[in-house]
Amino acid sequence: MMEYKRDLLKNIDKSIFRLLLGIFFCAISILWIIARLADNELIRLFDWFYSGTFVLIGLPHIFAGRGISIERFFGKAFVHIDNEMIDIKLGVFEKRYKIDWQEIKSIECKLGNFTVQKLDNSSIFFPISKLSYSNVIGIKDIMSKLAESKNIKCNIQ
Repeated sequence: MMEYKRDLLKNIDKSIFRLLLGIFFCAISILWIIARLADNELIRLFDWFYSGTFVLIGLPHIFAGRGISIERFFGKAFVHIDNEMIDIKLGVFEKRYKIDWQEIKSIECKLGNFTVQKLDNSSIFFPISKLSYSNVIGIKDIMSKLAESKNIKCNIQ
């Protein structure tokens, strides 16, 4: 069985500097509110926005410092091509393309875009120009091999 499977979200290395930077920003946020309370001042809307901004800056740094990608909270980005289907989601907020090989009439790749024509004459376009060169080569290779084995017209350059 031929298969190409890649997770497109980058893994982040743990970083003590980013962790400390995030903790620093969150500490500033907390200390700002504590300073207002210690001076018996009214905590205004500006103070909440100011503190909230520092928390919003600090939390992504804390997550990145621990090796956790913020993008993973919002979704997935992957390429999964096998004998059954083509399943591609190029970015967290990008559209997912899921096509059964049985529905495909032809495949063409030009200028960084794949065009898959289905048996009902509808076409699906998905860009691969955002991907790394090794992923593009891997996708082209597996798709041309699978298309050839399934007698699907294929024009991949």
